[in-house]
Amino acid sequence: MNKLKKEADVFFKKNQTAASLDFKKTLPSIELFSATLNSEESQSLDRLFLSESQNYSDEEFYQEDILAVKLLTGQIKSIQKQHVLLLGEKIYNARKILSKDHFSSTTFSSWIELVFRTKSSAYNALAYYELFINLPNQTLQKEFQSIPYKSAYILAARKGDLKTKVDVIGKVCGMSNSSAIRVLDQFLPSSRNKDVRETIDKSDSEKNRQLSDFLIEILRIMCSGVSLSSYNENLLQQLFELFKQKS
Repeated sequence: MNKLKKEADVFFKKNQTAASLDFKKTLPSIELFSATLNSEESQSLDRLFLSESQNYSDEEFYQEDILAVKLLTGQIKSIQKQHVLLLGEKIYNARKILSKDHFSSTTFSSWIELVFRTKSSAYNALAYYELFINLPNQTLQKEFQSIPYKSAYILAARKGDLKTKVDVIGKVCGMSNSSAIRVLDQFLPSSRNKDVRETIDKSDSEKNRQLSDFLIEILRIMCSGVSLSSYNENLLQQLFELFKQKS
């Protein structure tokens, strides 16, 4: 039994080491993650410390403690980034296997439901990983990693070519999450936003067509020499004033 246990321990240790080395070969830039915070994150921590009651006797030690907490915060964020990529890489490899001919087209989706609490978290990690490995250089990969998580997930999941996504990364790098999402919506609008916009455009077009018919009819009546009532004169006056305000 002891011999069997030792062999099992050696087997699992060997496979864990091989998996770790394989991942490092696949993603050499993962070791280059910066543990520093961006300016917004650093300022948020500064505001937190300023809002606390400052009960300290030595300013120098206090500042050292703040710097230490900032360093730890950056390291935690770096670990979180590695976690997302590790997770995405495993899902990516599972999809490659489950896409083979001897599996049905729904096997991968069923596997996702079985393994993950929510399907969205799995697909977010997968999209995040795929965009990361397709970025052409380590500088862009690090910039992508600096984007707030929600914005990065949205960017990865949105439909669009790689060049557009690279351009967007350059635009949103260093922005807050809400600002980055606004830029994303401008350059890579979601399918839902596109549908809404098209519906609005169609609605406006139909209303303008109807308005044209009404205005032509009004012009025809006016040209017929009809004597306008004071009520209709007032309505026309309101129409002219409204037009001036909008023009």
